[in-house]
Amino acid sequence: MANLGSIEPGNRTFLMSYDQRLKRVVPRSVWPYLGAIRRFMRALPPRAQFQKKKLLSDPTLTKRERKLLSKVSSRIYYNDGMYHGDGAHYFKVGLSAIHCIDDALAQADQKEVRTILDLPCGSGRVMRFLRHRFPEAEITACELEAGPVEFCVRTFGAEPAFSSRNLDEVSLGKQFDLIWCGSLITHLNGRGIVALLRLFHRHLAASGIMIFTTNGDFVARTIPTRDFDYGLEPEQIDRIGIEYPQTGYGFEDYPGEQDYGVSLTSPEWIRARVRGVGGLREVFFKERGWDNHQDVFGFVRM
Repeated sequence: MANLGSIEPGNRTFLMSYDQRLKRVVPRSVWPYLGAIRRFMRALPPRAQFQKKKLLSDPTLTKRERKLLSKVSSRIYYNDGMYHGDGAHYFKVGLSAIHCIDDALAQADQKEVRTILDLPCGSGRVMRFLRHRFPEAEITACELEAGPVEFCVRTFGAEPAFSSRNLDEVSLGKQFDLIWCGSLITHLNGRGIVALLRLFHRHLAASGIMIFTTNGDFVARTIPTRDFDYGLEPEQIDRIGIEYPQTGYGFEDYPGEQDYGVSLTSPEWIRARVRGVGGLREVFFKERGWDNHQDVFGFVRM
C-alpha cells in the first residue's frame, strides 16, 4: 500500500484501475482498512507541504494570495473527504472562499469581524485561511462528526460545536458577525434548506453577515451532460435535470441516504426562501463565485 501514497494526483486513471484490481483479490471485509491506510498515506505532512510550496511559486497568484497562503497550515486531517491528493486545488478552494468573503464584507461595509461560525467546517479546508485572514477573531468549528471538529480545534484554535440532522435543534449559545457555509445547501432538500436559513438567522449578530454557496444554473446545465455525476444514478440525474428548469429547484438523495444528496436551487428560489425567513437583506451574489462552480450569496441581518 505504500505505493498508493507515491502516485501523483494527476494519474487518477491508474489509481482507479489499481484499486479495482486490488478489490478483485482482497476480501471485501478488508476494503475499509485499505481505504484508511490509503487516506493516511495521502495526507502525510511532507506531501501537502510540498504541494503548498509548489503552489506558492504559481505566477498566477497575487501578492496578497501568496502572503496568506504562506501562513496557512498544510496539515491535512487523515480522513478529510475534500482532500483527494491534489493539494493545489485544495488550497485554491480555500483562497476562493476568502475572495468571496472579502467581496461580501466589502459590499456590506462590514469592517470588523470578531466572531465567525464555519458550518460545516469539514476538516478545515477554509478554516485554515479564516484563521489567518481574521487572526483576532474567535472561530467556531461546527460539524456533525467529532473527528473533524477536534482536528480544527487542535490545528486552528477553533471553538468546538456540533450540528444535528435536525437543524432546528441546533443552538450554539452565541451569535456571530460572520457565518460561512460552504456547500451544505447543495446537499439539503427544501425543508433542510429552510431550517438551515433559520439556524443562520437566529445565530447572526445584529448587522452580521451570512455567506453561503449553492448549486445554481451552472450545475443545472452541467449535470445532464454526465461529465460529472455528483454521486447520483443516471435516472436521478434525469429527474433532477427535468425538475429544475420547471421549478428552480431539484433534489435527489444520494443512493442509500435519506434527506441528504444533491440539490439544485436557482437564485430566485433561494431569495424566496430567505424572504420567508425574514429579517435579512441581500448584499452580495456572485454566480459561480466559489471555485468557479457554486453560486455565492451574502445576506445581512437587519
